[in-house]
Amino acid sequence: MTKPNTGELDPQDSAGSEIKSYAIGFTASLFLTVGAFAAAMSDLPVRWKIAFICAAAILQIVVHMRNFLHLSFSGGQSREDLLLVLFSATLLVIMAGGTWYIMSDLSGRMHDTDAAMYEVQPR
Repeated sequence: MTKPNTGELDPQDSAGSEIKSYAIGFTASLFLTVGAFAAAMSDLPVRWKIAFICAAAILQIVVHMRNFLHLSFSGGQSREDLLLVLFSATLLVIMAGGTWYIMSDLSGRMHDTDAAMYEVQPR
């Protein structure tokens, strides 16, 4: 298995442990995905559905970071890994927030409810 973010081989870990990590990550991701779909199609109250799906999404992010991206927040690379995650999250917030702002502004401009603006004025 390679050390996180270094590309150096760690002689103490074998290819078997790396395959085991990928298999565990795949299995956990599969269960979380099936669980989220099951919650969405169930007869649970909407609040419970949303809470369960959000929890499954957060757990899936953690599983992907740990098992597939090999990010670790303990050890020598912890600071770099944390900065990588924070920078990526900041970019996502800026893009999503900017998109929401632009779309809501355009919606407000296109769906103006001021009826006086569209009335025909008598001459």
